Amino acid sequence: MIHLQQTNYLRFQNEYRIDFSMSMFFYNIFQVISLILLSPLLLVKAIISPKYRGRILLRLGIGLEELTQKLPENGKRIWVHALSVGEVLSAQPLVRELRLAYPDMGLIFSASTKTGEELSRNVMAKEVDLFVPFPFDLYGVARKFINCIEADLFILIETDFWPNFLHILDKQNTPAILVNGRISRSSFARYQRFRFIFLPMFRIFRFISMQTTADADKMIDLGVDADRVKALGNLKYDAVLPDTVGWEQEQRPTSFYRKQFGISAEKIVWIAGSTHAGEEVTILSAYKRLSLLFPNLFLVVAPRKVERGREIKEIADNLGLTVRQRTAPLHDEEFPGAPLLILDTMGELSRMYSFCDIAFIGGSLVPDGGHNPLEPAAFGKPILFGPYMDDFTEISSDLLEKNAAIVCHDDDDIFEILKQLLVNGPLRQEMGEQAQALVLRHRGVTRRHLEIINFLIDSK
Repeated sequence: MIHLQQTNYLRFQNEYRIDFSMSMFFYNIFQVISLILLSPLLLVKAIISPKYRGRILLRLGIGLEELTQKLPENGKRIWVHALSVGEVLSAQPLVRELRLAYPDMGLIFSASTKTGEELSRNVMAKEVDLFVPFPFDLYGVARKFINCIEADLFILIETDFWPNFLHILDKQNTPAILVNGRISRSSFARYQRFRFIFLPMFRIFRFISMQTTADADKMIDLGVDADRVKALGNLKYDAVLPDTVGWEQEQRPTSFYRKQFGISAEKIVWIAGSTHAGEEVTILSAYKRLSLLFPNLFLVVAPRKVERGREIKEIADNLGLTVRQRTAPLHDEEFPGAPLLILDTMGELSRMYSFCDIAFIGGSLVPDGGHNPLEPAAFGKPILFGPYMDDFTEISSDLLEKNAAIVCHDDDDIFEILKQLLVNGPLRQEMGEQAQALVLRHRGVTRRHLEIINFLIDSK
């Protein structure tokens, strides 16, 4: 059970309301000068850039009053903010549980990027009362947003620190918490270098929840009170479970789904999920060599962008591989079909992970940050990924530490690792069991965050 002691809360009120007015004064002077000098360029960028077009006026607070009229007039309000797509996915299980815990409370969600806002509207439409873009960190604009929304609690997901916004929250005594926090090596060096700006901002938070003990220690090293920093785990562990559990609850045999995809029962299924350009040729080259030794190996390539299906088919054709696209019709006489399938459809990757034998996580052989490996882990599958898992550093490290995943760098690596896994069924099973156990062990991260939120809401 996580508790914030009332004495610690009062100590924050008395000791940690840091006055960094001088820093804020220079910060705002710098903003004004920058806007005067750069306003023509910023205007052009706002007009021609799709990620700014259509949102800039509202991010300046124009039309905000009409939007906030949609909020319930009575009761308390929670404002959750996420930077972009990755943070939105982290926030999803917390937002879902907040709605269940506070059905009558106004729930506001903001994102800084256009893609983040679009995703949040798609995946949280049932839970959130109002979606808004995050304001530009101009003093008057930030104050207008805070005054219009009148939140009783502000929750920041992972990162996106803005001095004016946090300073105004502090001045108005609106509690703010940081959840799912993480500090990379480069960020820690930057925070240390500009400690005079970052430390006052971090001390504004009533509570800081970090993903790992190492992250929490870094925050304490920067000067944040240790009583207000805890390592509660990564919300992404909870984010993957509901959909995964849903597939399991269908309780249909693996053969049922294999038949839907034209994969016969004797095949060993290797899926390369969410692949990026530059990865498929490596994967297909390794598969070509492996298929000579293991004719029962069935490869599924699921590109991150489904419109690349034709491009991947051409790569396979050039390698002399027989391939079928999921979007192509499957006739009974073709069953069990080609031994290589391109999954160029939306929404079917999760089902593929549920019955595959080995999973490779794309976006990791090229420097694109990787993708979330938790879904195949939750299904108990052995996992491979490349060296570029920067967006999922903690999760990939956890999997490697538990011997549930293996890093591969090129087609030779993939060939050797797959060969070992294909001849060693018990090893595949052991890795899969370790992966699933890791996911189950991290369940409850959202509940631990809710205990902190409950305390702060009740104290408001």
